[in-house]
Amino acid sequence: MMARLFAARADGMVRIVTLCIASLGLLLCGLAPAQAADFPSRPIKLIVPFTPGTGMDNIARQVAEKMTARLGQPVVVENRLGTAGNLGAEMVAKAPADGHTLLVTASNLTITATLYPTPGFAPMTDLVPMTIAAWGNQTLVVNPKARFNTLAEFLAAAKAQPGKVTFASPGIGSPQHIALELFQQQAGVEFLHVPYKGTAPGVTDLIAGHVDAMLVATHTVMPYVTSGKLKALAVAAQSRHKTAPSLPSFGELGLKQFTTDAWYGFLAPRGTPPEILDKLTTEVRTILNLPDVRAALEKTGLEVRPSTPEEMRAVMQREFTEYGEIIRRNNIKAQ
Repeated sequence: MMARLFAARADGMVRIVTLCIASLGLLLCGLAPAQAADFPSRPIKLIVPFTPGTGMDNIARQVAEKMTARLGQPVVVENRLGTAGNLGAEMVAKAPADGHTLLVTASNLTITATLYPTPGFAPMTDLVPMTIAAWGNQTLVVNPKARFNTLAEFLAAAKAQPGKVTFASPGIGSPQHIALELFQQQAGVEFLHVPYKGTAPGVTDLIAGHVDAMLVATHTVMPYVTSGKLKALAVAAQSRHKTAPSLPSFGELGLKQFTTDAWYGFLAPRGTPPEILDKLTTEVRTILNLPDVRAALEKTGLEVRPSTPEEMRAVMQREFTEYGEIIRRNNIKAQ
C-alpha cells in the first residue's frame, strides 16, 4: 500500500516537473522575439577606445546620428582612451550583453590580444564581431627636405647605413610599429625605431626634421603632403589610394606582399541575444550604405566596405595569428 502511494506521488512529481520544463521552454521561445521587438529600451552607447577625429570615431558618429533617428533612442559616442585601446574594449566586453553597449574599434584589437596577454579580457572570445565598416591604410612620409625622393632611394639609404635611418611610430606595439617590423623583414633593411606617445608628436618631429620617416594613415596625412609640410614616397599597400591617385603603391614598386590595410568595425559583448545582434548588425550595415554616409566617410579617405560577421571573424583570426607571430619573433613588449 505504502509502495503504491510513494509511486503515485513520484509519478505526480515527474508530471509536474515535465509540465514546468515545457512551460519554461514555451516562455523562452517567446522571449527572444519579444526582446528584439522591444529593443532598444534605453540609449545605446558606442564606445570608441581612441581620440575624437580618428577613423573609428568618424564612423561611430556618422552611424550614431542615423541610428538615433531610425531606432527612436539616443545613440551616443563615448571616447574611452587607455592601454592602446584595451580600456574601451574591456569596458564593452564586461558590459551587460543586451545590445545597449557596442565597441567601434580597429585592427589594433588583434594586436593587443597578443601584446597584452592578461588584459582582463580575451578580445577574440569576449567580443562578438558584427561588421567591418571600412578600410584604410598608411602612407610612407618623410621630411620635405629629406635626401630621398622615392621609395628606392629611401631603401638604398637604409641598406647603406643599417640602423641609422630613423623611423617614427605612435608607440611600441602600435599597428605602425608592427607594420615597420614587417617592412624591415620584407625589404631586407634595418631602421632605428623611434616610438612616440601617439601619432601627433611623431608627425610634429617629422616635420621639424628630427626623424626621417613615418607611416601615417593616408586619409590623415594627405593634407600635410598637399601643403608641403611632408613628402609622400608611396602608399603602403598593394594598390594606389583613390585620395592620392598619383602616389605609387608599395606593390607596384616591388614589395608584392606588404600592406598596411586596416579595418574599422563594430563588435558587441559575448552573449548578446542573436536576434538583437542581427537587428543591430543590419542597422549598421544599412546606415553605412546610405549615400550621404558613404560619401562623408569616403571623403576622409576611408573605403566603406561593410562585411558579414563571419567575414569579420575570419579577418580578425588571420590577423591575430599573423601579428602574434611578428610580436613574438621580434620580442615586442608592451610599455
